[in-house]
Amino acid sequence: MKIKKSETKILIGIGILILLIDIFLMKNWVGNIKPYPSMSVSVESHKLEIFGMNIIIGILALFIKKRLSILFFVNSFICYWIFSFFWTSWIENNPYSTSEFTFKIENRNFRLSIDKNPNVYGIYELKPNSKDSLKIIEMGMNEKRGDSIILIYGKSGEIFEMYFYENKLIGLPENPSEIKLKKAE
Repeated sequence: MKIKKSETKILIGIGILILLIDIFLMKNWVGNIKPYPSMSVSVESHKLEIFGMNIIIGILALFIKKRLSILFFVNSFICYWIFSFFWTSWIENNPYSTSEFTFKIENRNFRLSIDKNPNVYGIYELKPNSKDSLKIIEMGMNEKRGDSIILIYGKSGEIFEMYFYENKLIGLPENPSEIKLKKAE
């Protein structure tokens, strides 16, 4: 059976439309996931979901119109690479960074680590002569608000906040008053 020129144009148009929809959906999906470098292993599971969905739609389209199913089979391979591109671009444009600060409370040494991408923080007690040299005091998410960074953590089902502003920590449960921090080298 010979393919008509108008039918070929329609198939190409549908293929381009499917590809544009996929690009829009994948870009938004990656934007919602907000991947960070240590998540890069999970990119394979997302790629397989995209690949599998296009194959399933292609199989369903095979029963409706054979030529239309070919578009989904080809699209499954193209989308696999486009998703990888968006994932890698997000990680390159939103690099991981960490800032570390030290402070003392009652002859105990502490370290505050504030990470960007993912936005998490940790407060650790430093124990130099111990088998476990670090003891986790608090861990949670951080959020930038104006000039401050809000350190958010949960304890016993309640949400608490500490404030980091101009190398000062305010609201630490062990010492709620203002604590001056020193940037770690």
